[in-house]
Amino acid sequence: MTETLEEMKVRHKKEIKSFEGEKLAAIKNAKSKGKKAKAAIKEAAFKYEALHRDLIERHRMETYQLTNEGGENIDDYNDQSDNYLHDGDKAPSPTDQTKPKAEEQPTAGQAEEVKRQKALQKKLKKKNAQRELEVNREKRIIEENSMAGPSRRQLEMEALQTLYLNPLGLEVNEVEADGHCLYRAVGVQCRRLGLDVLDSVAGCSHVKIREICADVLLGPNRAEYEPFAEFGEGHDSSNDGGDYPATFEDYVNNVRSTSTWGGQLELRALSEGLKCPIVVFSAEGPPLTMGAEYASAATQESSGDDLRWDVNKSLLLSFHRHYYALGEHYNSVIPKLMK
Repeated sequence: MTETLEEMKVRHKKEIKSFEGEKLAAIKNAKSKGKKAKAAIKEAAFKYEALHRDLIERHRMETYQLTNEGGENIDDYNDQSDNYLHDGDKAPSPTDQTKPKAEEQPTAGQAEEVKRQKALQKKLKKKNAQRELEVNREKRIIEENSMAGPSRRQLEMEALQTLYLNPLGLEVNEVEADGHCLYRAVGVQCRRLGLDVLDSVAGCSHVKIREICADVLLGPNRAEYEPFAEFGEGHDSSNDGGDYPATFEDYVNNVRSTSTWGGQLELRALSEGLKCPIVVFSAEGPPLTMGAEYASAATQESSGDDLRWDVNKSLLLSFHRHYYALGEHYNSVIPKLMK
């Protein structure tokens, strides 16, 4: 018995409905794949998209054969079948496939626009990929830091504050790290104590502090400092990236005119030049006092032999070995009430 067009329409609708049910079941099953669900869903959608097009094409072919043999009209059926295609795509009918199509050549402007859009998409894709790499890197660093615990700088600061500064009501006052940190910190302390070491400028600058230090190093007590300065042959300069100064005069000239870092030798000279004790706090041990002989007699008697200094009559600094990746650093130390 020959199938009529209406009967074929009913059968085709049933087949499409059955097909959609199979597709939904496959996608539902893909969603249960856990971590692989996204890839499984994509694969299922791709597979059933191809099957759907095959099904619609078969329906069109069957209808075409029936209408050509029986003389029935295919137009109404084609309009209904088109609704089952995805994304507005229309599968060509068998009659369409037999018609030659004229090739449409894009204009120069259209070709240029297509080229520009492709270049823009490529650039955007590359930018997004780079950004994704940066985001993943930042996440990895955060995760590694959280697993590693506090940094050496944090541990050093906590120890310094807890062991030595908090009991005295003191805290670190950060200064710039540019090679002048020791001299800047001393300058901050001179302002704190009101030392009038500059005639025309209120407070102290690291330039003036360097001059004071250099003058002391070449002064009457030069013999107390020169043996401890690093200059001349026999010194390894590999850690500094350059040669040591040839003479003590060259060494002092660096102290006076460059951003060469200072240390205990320079602090000792500054305590002499400023006639004031300099106390250096560090997480590595008890406070170190330079120039304790410049403390007043009353201060020495009240403070005992170990800490012969007074907060309001001494220059207070802190030494940090892990404050910056570049190396050692000095900061100023002030009473908490000053902030």
